[in-house]
Amino acid sequence: MCGICGFVSFAGWSPAMLQAMNDVIFRRGPDGEGSLHCGTVGLAMRRLAIIDVAGGAQPVYNEDRSVAVVFNGEIYNYRSLREGLRARGHEFRSNSDTEVLVHLYEERGADLVRELEGMFAFALWDSSKQALLLARDRLGIKPLFIAQLAGGVLFGSEIKALLATGLVSRELDRQALDQFLTYTFIPAPRTIYRAITRVAPGTTVTIGPKAQVSARCYWEVPDPQVVQRTPAEWAERVEGGLLRAVESHLVSDVPVGAFLSGGVDSGLMVAMMAAATERPVETFTVGFADAGSSFMDERVYARMIAQRYRLNHHEINVEPRVTDIIQDIVAAFDEPFADDSVIPSYYVSQAAARFVKVALTGLGGDELFGGYRRHLGVRVGDAYRGVPRWLRERVVDPIIRRLPEPRTSSDLVDHLKRFSRASSASPSGRYQDSMSALPATQRARLYSRDALSQLDLAATAAILTDTFDGFRHGTSVDRALKTDLRWYLADDILTLTDRLSMWHSLELRVPYLDHRFVEEVMTIPANLKIHGLNQKYVLKQVAAKWLPAPVINHRKQGFEAPMARWLRGPLRALMQDTLAAGATVLFGLDVPRVRVDGLLDAVALPTDDGLAECRGPAMCVEEALRGSRSRRCFTAIKRYHLRPIVQQEERPTADARGLRLDEIQHHLHRDCGIDRAPALLQDLMTGFDGQRVRRGNHVLPRADRLLRGPARRQLGRLVLRQCELAGGERRRGRARGAARRDCRRRLDRLGH
Repeated sequence: MCGICGFVSFAGWSPAMLQAMNDVIFRRGPDGEGSLHCGTVGLAMRRLAIIDVAGGAQPVYNEDRSVAVVFNGEIYNYRSLREGLRARGHEFRSNSDTEVLVHLYEERGADLVRELEGMFAFALWDSSKQALLLARDRLGIKPLFIAQLAGGVLFGSEIKALLATGLVSRELDRQALDQFLTYTFIPAPRTIYRAITRVAPGTTVTIGPKAQVSARCYWEVPDPQVVQRTPAEWAERVEGGLLRAVESHLVSDVPVGAFLSGGVDSGLMVAMMAAATERPVETFTVGFADAGSSFMDERVYARMIAQRYRLNHHEINVEPRVTDIIQDIVAAFDEPFADDSVIPSYYVSQAAARFVKVALTGLGGDELFGGYRRHLGVRVGDAYRGVPRWLRERVVDPIIRRLPEPRTSSDLVDHLKRFSRASSASPSGRYQDSMSALPATQRARLYSRDALSQLDLAATAAILTDTFDGFRHGTSVDRALKTDLRWYLADDILTLTDRLSMWHSLELRVPYLDHRFVEEVMTIPANLKIHGLNQKYVLKQVAAKWLPAPVINHRKQGFEAPMARWLRGPLRALMQDTLAAGATVLFGLDVPRVRVDGLLDAVALPTDDGLAECRGPAMCVEEALRGSRSRRCFTAIKRYHLRPIVQQEERPTADARGLRLDEIQHHLHRDCGIDRAPALLQDLMTGFDGQRVRRGNHVLPRADRLLRGPARRQLGRLVLRQCELAGGERRRGRARGAARRDCRRRLDRLGH
């Protein structure tokens, strides 16, 4: 395991530049470094010594030194490949897995990658052809970035290595930003920088003698026909395949540990590790102090597994001091990334690195066996489409839309509303919507007109829908799982795993993503992955032989942190300062200050225990945008005029009220496009006057007339809600109920 970097250039790029690239990825390999600079090519690496600790230095050469390679990763079948190559006359100078590559290249050329079982990214220089071969493993476990410049081509394991040259433009890729705001990660091949791209999983890139670049896909997510077997037969094959994968991933000359979350995936993997090794396995589990009652602590289940298999178990209790590590996390990723698993991943990697250099993780089980709630939603969605459309759209969907948001971290209502919102869409459309943190309509309201004109929102959606529709075999669930493997797994989960583990110089291995195991699991029928409403059914049948029943049957939570409580506690000041620093420009796109303020207001909604739980970025922004394109004007209305009525405070003076009216009028005209702002404001003031409200619903008909038309519909919704609140506080019994019913009828007419 290491980090690699380098270039092919005809512009005379220097060894000093190569060294600068290598220095910034020091954390990926603190045990050593090596480089080659010869004419047009530069190769460099940082080493984390795991196999052949004493003799595995890089670059590695063939017998006549015409082929050289720098390598990041592990080849799990290197011993069998080595035996075959040696039998055919190749000479080896070390016991490392890296040396297999140069000799295999002599026989197979670029097709050597088809022989490899493992995780890898490497750069191989063939001096006889003056060509550089770059390759990335099938599932995208190891990263690889390139930048094509006028003077040559740069490559590296991390973006920071390319930026360290000073040759790469930092111009923002606005389309990549839209993809990030949609999916919370940036799908390959884009990065946040226009000049830098990431090599797709299962791809080789050849850079020729004139720096011409050609890419070739050697492996894709399989799309086979399902194979019909009994559940017992499939459980046996899954167990055997996973056992082989776990055993192969234990190859190492240093101790190997494991991340143990207390769930089925990691628990089953650790149980198989314990069966395959003689020494107790070092395992690591994260828990959170002050996580809140709604956040489940899975450490109790990890302890059950540790006791059964006599593991050397370590628990990390994370205190909410996230401000101490947030800059490290930002530096590790090099670009925007919004998976809140970064916090526990950072801490568990940090703790594990104190004891071991290598750890196994249970990532991939959910993507293979249907463990996410959206997978269940895809299955239920197919059945829901059979419900008569009038019943869905006129009865069920309106009820779901009116469900109140919970005051906890539960995202059940959010998932129900997403499910309802996309219920009439195609299967690929429903899947894409379930993956979207912000739908296109909400993102469009975040961008300025100029920024929006430079974006293709439909192309962002097509990344997933085209992939989903491109798979021809299996059910909608099968295609959703395959699409997850292609995008979400490689560009979100595995990106997170690599960056934070390597920040702590820790190698993470992923047995569930052994490509042979993946190819077989893709032939399991969907009804054995999600059986009724029971997710990961066949995997749980296997786990029943290895794990205590409570581990299998407890509610799934996922590897996440109580981020909402932290955003309202220790991270709130940092969040406010960060957004304030952006003023009117957020991530390079024009976002009015009032919209940022609205987002802060939405995040700060209180809950019963005094610390609100986050309802996700989509709902925070939805709250910020609800009612119009700016929420601040309504916050001002509520603060200055509604609150004195509701709380029986002294009403503001005429002068003070006039100043506030000017502020509100400014925002209505600038951000909401309300051309009748003075009349509207006068009407609002009349309605929010306590004397007038007590005499009835006087404000409602006037606001209704003023706010007709689609451009004002959203504004009308919030105005009428505020009127309902103001009037409701002054009514009791039948009068209050009548006022609410009248307001509801008007909201319905405005398109609520």
